[in-house]
Amino acid sequence: MKEKFVLLITFLIFGLNTSFAQKSKTIEKLEFENYELKVIFFDPYENLVSENPEFKNLDSIKQGEIWNEYLLNNVIYDFQLIQKKKIVKHYILRGNSSKDIYPKDLTRNNVYLLDIVNHKKNTNFYRLSDYSKMIDKTIDKFSFYGTLFENMELLKDNEGKLGKSLFGRFRLKIPYSSIQNNVMTLIGFDLFGEIETEWIDNNTEEFKNSFFDYQEKIDQYFKIERIKKTFVRTYDQNGEIQNEYPRLNTDEDIKSYIGKMNRIGDVVSLPFFKSTDKVILIEKDSLYSKYKVETKNNKPIEKYLENIVVLKNSDGEIENITATLLIHGSSIDRGDYVERENYIAYFKTFKDLRLPFKILFTPLTDKQFEKPRIEIELDYLFHRK
Repeated sequence: MKEKFVLLITFLIFGLNTSFAQKSKTIEKLEFENYELKVIFFDPYENLVSENPEFKNLDSIKQGEIWNEYLLNNVIYDFQLIQKKKIVKHYILRGNSSKDIYPKDLTRNNVYLLDIVNHKKNTNFYRLSDYSKMIDKTIDKFSFYGTLFENMELLKDNEGKLGKSLFGRFRLKIPYSSIQNNVMTLIGFDLFGEIETEWIDNNTEEFKNSFFDYQEKIDQYFKIERIKKTFVRTYDQNGEIQNEYPRLNTDEDIKSYIGKMNRIGDVVSLPFFKSTDKVILIEKDSLYSKYKVETKNNKPIEKYLENIVVLKNSDGEIENITATLLIHGSSIDRGDYVERENYIAYFKTFKDLRLPFKILFTPLTDKQFEKPRIEIELDYLFHRK
C-alpha cells in the first residue's frame, strides 16, 4: 500500500511532464511603439488539477507540498512580443526550481524567473524542457512575492484580499499589476536599453575554470567591491596626450558578474571563462608560459574578445591577458558592424586573489600599447564571509 502511495505522489509531482493539453487564457493585449504584447496565463491550479485529478482528495499537507513543487517547476505567464502580426519573442515567467518556498516567512517567497526566448515555430513554450536550449537570458530579480496569482479562477471571489488559506496555510496573492510592471520594465530594457548584469541569473558552476585562479577563489568572499578609474584619451600629431576625460565609478559586487557579462565593460574588466574552455600551451621559457584560450559556447567572451592569450609567470600566476577587442556598432550607412582594437589586462595580487589592476585599449597598429585610447585602473574592497 505504501509503495502505491509513493507512486501516486511521484505521479502527481512529476506527471506534469506528460502530454496533457495545458489550460491557458489571454488576460491582456497591449500596444506600444511598433509592437503588440499578448499575455497568456497558465492557471497553475487548473492545470495541476487537470493533469492530476487525485490532487483534490489528498490531505492539505500533501497538497501544499505538491503545490509548491508545481509552482517551482512550471511556466505561469507567457508575455508574447508581436511585430507585424508575428510572434518574435517570449518573456516567460516561471518558478525557480533551485529555491524553496517558506511557510512562515512569506516575504522570502520571491521564487520566480523570467526567461527571454526568441520565438520558434512548433515549440511548446509551456514546457521548459522544450525551449530551454533557446533561452537568451534568464532574469531572477523581481520585487514581488507570493504563491497565489490574482488571475487564478480559484481566486475570482477573492478580490480586495491579500491572499487565501489554501493547502494547509495562508498564502499571499500576487497582484497582476506587480507582475506586469516588473515584466514590462524588463521588456523595455531588453528592447530599448540594456538589462543590468546583476539581474541575470546564471549557473556559476559553469564558470569555474581552475586555470584562472580568481574564478576558483572568488567565492571565499561574501562580497568584493571594485573601484574603477577610467581615462579616455586623444593624442596630437607628436603622440602626446591632447585631451583626457577621467571617470570614476564603483561596482557593488564583482561576484554578481560571474557568467552574466552582457556588456563589453563587464567582459574586459574581469573575464570569466567556462570550465569547458580549453587552454593550450604555445610557448614556455624559464620566466613565463604563454597560452592560447579556445572558448566553447561562452557567448559573452566570444562576443567581445578573440585571439585570447594568457601569460603566466614562473609561479603560475597570471601576468596578463591579451586579446583582440570586438566593438559592435550600428549605423544607417554601415548597418551592423564590428571594429577591432588591441586589449590587455595586467594582473597583480590583491589579498590572496590575482586580479586585473590595469586595462588598456589601443588601435591595432599600436601593438606595444604605447598610446592607449582607454586606460582603466582598478582597486578592490574585500568582505569576508
